[in-house]
Amino acid sequence: MNEESESNFLQSATEETYFEPHQYDRQIDKFTQSELNDLIRELQLTKEKSELLGSRMREKNMLASGVKFSWYRNREKEFPKYYAQEDELVFCKDIRNLLHQLGQGEYDPSTWRLFIDSSQRSLKAVLLHNSNILASIPLAHSTKLSESYETLKLVHEKIKYHEHEWQI
Repeated sequence: MNEESESNFLQSATEETYFEPHQYDRQIDKFTQSELNDLIRELQLTKEKSELLGSRMREKNMLASGVKFSWYRNREKEFPKYYAQEDELVFCKDIRNLLHQLGQGEYDPSTWRLFIDSSQRSLKAVLLHNSNILASIPLAHSTKLSESYETLKLVHEKIKYHEHEWQI
């Protein structure tokens, strides 16, 4: 290696190479409201932890414009008006408006199916979306009633099954 080429080699080896950030910029997908809601539900976060996560995501600019997370603070206050309790059964008394409140859009009973399950500890009835892309909707719950013909008849009456006639 001659002296000139050795000098060029040493100079290029000692120079630091800098990369401009714009060379690697790409559009970052930010969390939408529904994606944040899904994440919080899937992680089963409490109200406090939901707000903490939302706050940290906002600080790091990871939320799309208009995404709100402070509503988790009072989320349970929106839904009691859709439910009632009689004797040992808590049930949904206004399914159409509950689904509207949950942002499910136009309600079509044929796109939902009713699922009733019981164990030694509880009885529950939920609506499941036929495509399984939407979350289940709790319709009835009891920790005192057991699965029997009379109980199932009571559940059907209270959730007004005859009005909706979901697939079972």
